[in-house]
Amino acid sequence: MTTLPVDLSEAEGPATSSRPPRPGVVERLTQILDVFTHGNERLLLDDITDATGLPRSTAFRLLSQMVELDWLEHDVAGYQLGPRALRIGMRGHDHSDVRAAAADQLNALQLRTGGVAHLSVLEGSSVHYLDKVGGQALASIPSAVGSRLRADTTTSGHALLAWLEPESVDAMFARFTSRTRELPSLHSILVRVRQQHGLAYSPAEFCRMGIGTVAAPVIGPQGAVAAISVALRGGPRLEQIAPLVAHAARRTSAALFPNWTPPASSARRGR
Repeated sequence: MTTLPVDLSEAEGPATSSRPPRPGVVERLTQILDVFTHGNERLLLDDITDATGLPRSTAFRLLSQMVELDWLEHDVAGYQLGPRALRIGMRGHDHSDVRAAAADQLNALQLRTGGVAHLSVLEGSSVHYLDKVGGQALASIPSAVGSRLRADTTTSGHALLAWLEPESVDAMFARFTSRTRELPSLHSILVRVRQQHGLAYSPAEFCRMGIGTVAAPVIGPQGAVAAISVALRGGPRLEQIAPLVAHAARRTSAALFPNWTPPASSARRGR
């Protein structure tokens, strides 16, 4: 009987390697964009390499290409999302209904407090500022409509994060290893916000610019949909204007959801 030759290399299949496959270009670009979704509005090259694990030379090359194609912008302060990325983010998320519902309340709040009133929403782990009303005090508060800040670093962000499950908060921020040790402190703040019926405070003495802020969530059937806040230098104590901020948030909620009755307690019960 004739025995046919056997190609052992083919019979055994392709050689395997213990080395994990290198991520493709699309995956690496997605890693970079994800950093801006969950991180600060502006990032340095080192921030991006730390968050993605990409080699510095690879990250720089990809970032340069993304700047050329308008996905990102770059200046001496770092990288930020460019016009192409922002146009995509704005499609279907212009929040015009929230802005319209809050417009009168922001103006009334600014007149009654003398501070600067803000409207913001939670997008990923960032707070996106939709509106700012300040009158003569406008220039005294260095915030900007359209800007995005890490939610765990802002008073409005605390008012919004307090409505989330602790596990959701962990998922937002634990991936930033340099921030993991700060999670217990953040959870303590959110527990205090819930105990204060949803109001979040940042006293002026804790701010290097001497700005005090109080924020309240705008509540709907699915939880907090936005936050209204007042920031000011000097003037009345935050405890004095807090009821006005809470009232503006409730009136905005009523305008957004006219057929919905909020629960007796507007503060979510955290664990």
